[in-house]
Amino acid sequence: MGTVPFDRSVLKVNQVILMAGLIAGYAASFARPVASVALPVFALMMLHGAAVPPQSLPRVLYLRVLKPRGLVSPRVVVEDPAPHRFAQLVGGIFLAAGSLLALAGLYTAAWTLGWIVVALAFLNFAFDICVGCIMYAQLVRIGLLPLRRTAA
Repeated sequence: MGTVPFDRSVLKVNQVILMAGLIAGYAASFARPVASVALPVFALMMLHGAAVPPQSLPRVLYLRVLKPRGLVSPRVVVEDPAPHRFAQLVGGIFLAAGSLLALAGLYTAAWTLGWIVVALAFLNFAFDICVGCIMYAQLVRIGLLPLRRTAA
């Protein structure tokens, strides 16, 4: 299958939720580091969104609440959604690793991974620079990933 219509507003909503949630979680972790559930919660959100894109929380929020009320406008482009799913998977893996580090009491290392995800989400949100998409393209180029174009 070739490239497909893809609403980039779903990505923007995902990035805002991710950045706001992780920053709030980081701030809350100062009061009680062990109580910080932001890393595993957002790891699950990202991994679920990569595995089942139509059911992702940000997509559902966008389609059922934000778009119908005119709060976020559609930004449909024709492109391959696979690189974006790959980027989301990588972010989810970083946050899952951060969650495990937090369980081990390694909060600085855990939140370093969390802040990397925040920074990459910001780059994509503000400048449309998707580092995970660049990684995906390079992995396809060197033959480690197959070039597949499938619907979201």
